[in-house]
Amino acid sequence: MSTARETVDALLALLAEERTAIRRVDTDAVALAAKTKERLAKELGATSLAELATVSADLPLLRAELRRNGVLLAHARSCVAELFEIAAPKQAGARRGSLRARV
Repeated sequence: MSTARETVDALLALLAEERTAIRRVDTDAVALAAKTKERLAKELGATSLAELATVSADLPLLRAELRRNGVLLAHARSCVAELFEIAAPKQAGARRGSLRARV
């Protein structure tokens, strides 16, 4: 098991990589980052309070970086949804989220 310092450092590095992947619209890298974030978050959650105290000064930065990426992901999702809405065929009975390919 990693130390709290190693886990926090890994999370901060991963968040920077995830931001780059979001901006590149690299869905595979974003999905991999999500899985890795979940594993690291569980690892950090299993850390003792004494060990967490060693990184307490970095936790507000970690929270801010997580929020920053969350906002980027939400914005990207919104943009993609809007593009689908614009590109959706104007068919009778078509409703939001029902984009179908014409063959």
